[in-house]
Amino acid sequence: MMIFLVEGGAVRAEGGNAVGRAESASGVALELGNELLAEGRWAAARVEGLRAREAAENAIETARANLLIGQAALREDGGDSAARDHLEAAWLETEACPTVRCEAALELGRAAWAAGDRAGAFLPLKYAFQHADNAPLFWRSGAALYFFMKGDKRLCRAEPMLWQALQSSRDAWPLWVWREGRLPATRGPSLLSMPGRWIVRLYRTQIAPAIGARCDLEPSCSEYFRQASAAHGLLGFPIMADRFVREPSVVVTKEKPVVMPDGRIRYADPLADHDFWLRRKQ
Repeated sequence: MMIFLVEGGAVRAEGGNAVGRAESASGVALELGNELLAEGRWAAARVEGLRAREAAENAIETARANLLIGQAALREDGGDSAARDHLEAAWLETEACPTVRCEAALELGRAAWAAGDRAGAFLPLKYAFQHADNAPLFWRSGAALYFFMKGDKRLCRAEPMLWQALQSSRDAWPLWVWREGRLPATRGPSLLSMPGRWIVRLYRTQIAPAIGARCDLEPSCSEYFRQASAAHGLLGFPIMADRFVREPSVVVTKEKPVVMPDGRIRYADPLADHDFWLRRKQ
């Protein structure tokens, strides 16, 4: 059984030097790229990832760059097959730290699953669950693998010990992990979501470059507003206002810490924790 300690609201993770900030040219590009990714500026984040990979001085930096490139490409275009290649390269790099490899494996597994490639999804999801080195990543990978296996009784019978481990660990998963574990339903944007989308686009292209990443929550405020607008149309505005009111207290309590690929600590505050009553009415 794997046990994780959360001290002072932050998850202790091994390999911090590999995941944390660096002063090399590659490290600077990675830090900027991960900030852009958190703000939802995926194209710009991908550019920084490519720059980081070009400047990488070792396999560790290359793996981190490939993770960033893959994450940005998937968020920009969920069907980008090249993104999976970058994620696979990061996952299979044996010199990379466990956090980078497991994050890449989780992203790769979910992308393959969403694309209908169940054969290509199972091994990376299984790896992420079995090798995660911090609690939130262990929970997230476990939830993804749980829902993946739940829909395949033959796989559950073929992997009885793994299925039992998932069932045993699921009681520890916070609500936001349960929400994230399922693949989101795909549908086109509604007309009522357009005002929110326009505001987010304006913020990301004109305002965020000037003021930088300031949100300590995951997802970032712009991404949270985009999701709220996409899911609930004009109700995204009061939902976002509610988050602005809650943000200081969420940061102070330091619950649900999430270790980002660049080593920074953010605090999970997913939309699913706050719009469940709306989704029940719908």
